[in-house]
Amino acid sequence: MRWVPLTIALLVSLGLGAAQKTEDVCPAANRALALGRLEEARGRYEDCLKQGPIRFDTLSNLGTVYAQLSKYDLAIQAYQQALALDPENAPVRMNLGLAYLKASHPAEAAKEFERSLLDGAANPKTEELLALCHYQTKEYSLAALEASRAHDALPEESSAAFLLGSSYLKMGLYKQAIPHLYFAAQKTDTAETHMFLGEAFLGVKAYREALREFLRSSALAPQTPGLHSDLGTAYAGLSRVKDALAEYQKELARDPSDFEATYYLGRLKRLSGEVEDSKRLLAKAEQMRPGDPAVEYEYAVFAMNDKDYPKAEQLLTGILEKLPDYADAHVLLAEVYFKMRRREDGNRQKAIVEALKQADQERTTAEGKAREKQAGGGSRSVPHP
Repeated sequence: MRWVPLTIALLVSLGLGAAQKTEDVCPAANRALALGRLEEARGRYEDCLKQGPIRFDTLSNLGTVYAQLSKYDLAIQAYQQALALDPENAPVRMNLGLAYLKASHPAEAAKEFERSLLDGAANPKTEELLALCHYQTKEYSLAALEASRAHDALPEESSAAFLLGSSYLKMGLYKQAIPHLYFAAQKTDTAETHMFLGEAFLGVKAYREALREFLRSSALAPQTPGLHSDLGTAYAGLSRVKDALAEYQKELARDPSDFEATYYLGRLKRLSGEVEDSKRLLAKAEQMRPGDPAVEYEYAVFAMNDKDYPKAEQLLTGILEKLPDYADAHVLLAEVYFKMRRREDGNRQKAIVEALKQADQERTTAEGKAREKQAGGGSRSVPHP
């Protein structure tokens, strides 16, 4: 799955405290900034610093100018110098975090947003920015935690809901992701949101709903990387094999190194009985992602079909060490054990499959009750397809 990065506008705008009519404030720089003449303001503020004395408001306003000129590294330096003079200034600390984020330093940005939250009252927008930082550093559980706080505080805003759903999607918590992404899609109707919602539906094998979202995403942005692969997977789930093959081939024509298209095309070739083409594609997929459980599962199927049961067992047990809840691997391993006349081991695998099904049903029931309780308590209930 791909992630198209979120774009966040600057949320904090620092007031022109330096506009006071004191003799050493360089009023010409302030006037230029107020009129939006950024290059002029930059030059004048830099001259101010050379002439001295060094003032907090001069540094903070210069940081603002640099940020608006997309010179984020220089903005970071100016904000840091300003904070050395006034460490408790919350707006400048927020702007420093935003400059780090814009400069693609999410870990550093997170530190500034965390300090802002520690120094003051909870701020949903700061929590959302912190969630974005954690998302970009692939700390998805932390991203979900902060996005959840922001979403609880601002339940009608789509951005926190989208970030929360996206974090759940990355964590493989597809059922939890769906209502948040659905809400965001209804609010914003963007290609990215519909694509992510479709991928969450794929995760729960709701192929018809996934196809609907991917088609909407395609209508909005047909050239989105990975979209043809997603369409192919939805078509395959609906047994529309020709359509699936066509979509995977389109994706590979766009990007020959696309793993999903290569893997799924190889899998479809196996299901269609085109064994040699399937093995060629799966070998290519394995080169892209060595040890990927999905590819190893396909090799286990080939080993099973070739009656090489020890090899199939080795592959499947290796998969289950990585993904203990991979139900299809447990099912196939049970078949392998029965073929090897290891009935006790086979029955144990069948019991694991039943336990996984039961746990999934209980989780679904619990989630349903939680939604009913939330609706009964007067909280906003998220529309669900």
